Amino acid sequence: MEQVQPRTMPELIDDVIWQILVRIPPDESAYLAGASLVCKLWRRIISDPGFARRYRELHRTPPLLGFLHNTESGLLFFPTPAACPFPQPAFDFRRRWALDYRRLRALDCRHGRVLLRQSDKRNFLVWDPITGDHNELPNPPHSPLLLYSAMVLCAVAGCDHGDCIGGPFLVVLVASCSSGSVRGCVYSSEARAWGTPASLHSGNGQLVNVKRPALVGDDAYFIMCHDAKILRYNLDKNRFSAIDLPDGYSWTVDVMPTDDGSLGLAGIRDSNLCLWSREVNPKGGVARWVQRRVIQLEKLPSINISCKRASVVGFAEGAGVIFVTINTSSTFFMIELKSGRVRELSEVAGFFRFLPFMSFYNPGSASNVLPLPAERK
Repeated sequence: MEQVQPRTMPELIDDVIWQILVRIPPDESAYLAGASLVCKLWRRIISDPGFARRYRELHRTPPLLGFLHNTESGLLFFPTPAACPFPQPAFDFRRRWALDYRRLRALDCRHGRVLLRQSDKRNFLVWDPITGDHNELPNPPHSPLLLYSAMVLCAVAGCDHGDCIGGPFLVVLVASCSSGSVRGCVYSSEARAWGTPASLHSGNGQLVNVKRPALVGDDAYFIMCHDAKILRYNLDKNRFSAIDLPDGYSWTVDVMPTDDGSLGLAGIRDSNLCLWSREVNPKGGVARWVQRRVIQLEKLPSINISCKRASVVGFAEGAGVIFVTINTSSTFFMIELKSGRVRELSEVAGFFRFLPFMSFYNPGSASNVLPLPAERK
């Protein structure tokens, strides 16, 4: 019988360090970047592809690294301090691309990618902040665009979207056109082309809201401006349909996926944050809205002010985070639904739209793109 050689002390130490580092929570991943600077051994462990793979398998949901917002001076990034291991200059387009950064606008963040558009042009760009890769898309087939909303998403079959770095992607564009119709189209990075447009004709000239859309399965959901409706765009069948909002709500709501994979909705009523989900009656097969939770904003310790003019301005799917503005556009709060923690975002005054960026960050694989702490100037 072959004897198993006992492991040496250095091997055991390496294994213990590996087990400790892999358990650093994703929402504290800034410490992971710092740990990579402690010594060569720790750097080697963290840089190993097997470590990155195990880290993502263990934690599954990527952390909220921060969010992008558009300003008059250009596109800015607001980091989440504990989770974000890189500084705002990592998102500085003046150094990275031969583009006028003041004309860049962020439209969506999803599956580790950012969808951008140059305000003086029709073309879109898809950017991966972790790898630095970016792709410029050809012009969409329908124009001119009166109001539009768009999303970027991973196109890898069977992907759980916990680690979407590289690979094929789709861009979904839904726009109100001058003809009075709503049109949708999907761009495929694999085909390098826009697909066949879908149309929805309406006599009252429906306008697509610029709010961030939601993705649930093969359906993309968009808020309409004037009607109390949600526009559902089935990507598989390339077909539109409409869903009524719950009574008493308008375009000020936000749509989002729920934890159980159904369509969710967040809105404000009587100073309360109300969370809804779309459920199908098992007996009759009819879908209906069900209110699942009510959060009294004025009773949250960190808010403690009148919330009569509150509104929902964003969400981070998977992270259980909702952003609200209260009374004026200079007071924003980030509400963590599971823990109940509330954080005031006073640093983003004058901003009305939150585009959360969620992704895993591995210092070893991404250091050529994002500067590590020791390399900051």
